[in-house]
Amino acid sequence: MNATTWHAWFDGATKHTNPGIRGVGGLLKGPAGERIEISEDIGEGTNNEAEYAALMAVLDAAVAAKVQDLIVYGDSQLVIKQVNGEWLINAKGLVPMCKTVRRLMAQIPKVSLAWIPREENTEADALSKKAVGVTGQGPVDRTIWTNITEIAKPFGLSGVAFGKRMDLAKLRESGKPTQLALDKGCALLVENSFGHQVYWHKKLLPAALREAMLLD
Repeated sequence: MNATTWHAWFDGATKHTNPGIRGVGGLLKGPAGERIEISEDIGEGTNNEAEYAALMAVLDAAVAAKVQDLIVYGDSQLVIKQVNGEWLINAKGLVPMCKTVRRLMAQIPKVSLAWIPREENTEADALSKKAVGVTGQGPVDRTIWTNITEIAKPFGLSGVAFGKRMDLAKLRESGKPTQLALDKGCALLVENSFGHQVYWHKKLLPAALREAMLLD
């Protein structure tokens, strides 16, 4: 590891609904033991907006600290691939946020973004949840979140048939939501004594399948 390299982690959270109250979490660690924590409530919006805002907050702190060499880690595949120019930005509201991120990155001589699994981003995740007052998941709004079978009914499909389309759209793998599904706000993981309970968004999941041209 380079003796001058800083490392940063970012994460955005929404409080039980998407859109909802947003929080950003960030952590920067310097080579000499420096530690900068970020935990802020930024009002209502979507989870992807929260992820972008968290990345902006981390980069802004790095610029203020005059960091010269930085690696930033996040679990939002969508944000990282959009900023790196690998994915198109379909949501208009994210375009100016992406431009701001790139402008901040341009102020740091050496900077890169790297994706990590959610389970490796625990400190930033805890800071983002702290910002919106979430220490654990509260009651799920069942008017928004439900199971696949219920979502499939209005389309005349069984839960199994609907699930196969989700697999083709890479929204689910081995029965679990993929990172893409989480980034799009289609899935909600609620911690319980057995691990996680999965809920699916009544509107955003069908919208994601339509976007993938797998649902009429």
